[in-house]
Amino acid sequence: MANDVTAPEPTSGPIDVSIEAALELDELKENLRQDAPALSVLFELLRTPGPAFEGRPGVSMLADIRAFALFRDSLGQLKPRIKVSDYRQIQSVLEEFFKDLESGVRARQQDKIDQAKQFCLAMNANLVARQMSEIYARRERSDSRYVSYESAS
Repeated sequence: MANDVTAPEPTSGPIDVSIEAALELDELKENLRQDAPALSVLFELLRTPGPAFEGRPGVSMLADIRAFALFRDSLGQLKPRIKVSDYRQIQSVLEEFFKDLESGVRARQQDKIDQAKQFCLAMNANLVARQMSEIYARRERSDSRYVSYESAS
């Protein structure tokens, strides 16, 4: 039964948590469950700094400028509601967006559930695409080390 599913472990990565959140939101919409705890886990994961070099605190995805394109692309059609002209404002704008989605999902507003699910699916797809690109780039670098001058001619 769907209600037996618990939220992902906080140690799960954003790829796993984002798809779990989308599944829970779908079950919530279909009245198969009462809440979607993985959505809160996902937002907390995006907000919380991860470990950095030598145990120093890292930067959260939400505060990392390198994640700007990831968030922008994940907002997709939701983007017209979020108008950010300055990339430095993205963190506060996304925080408000997350709070709005969380409160709407708690209130079981169908449009907020749909928006949250759409965001989770887009975030998942973008994270998977980014990870696949990194895997292929590493493979190409690794393969290029084995190409010698003689084999290239």
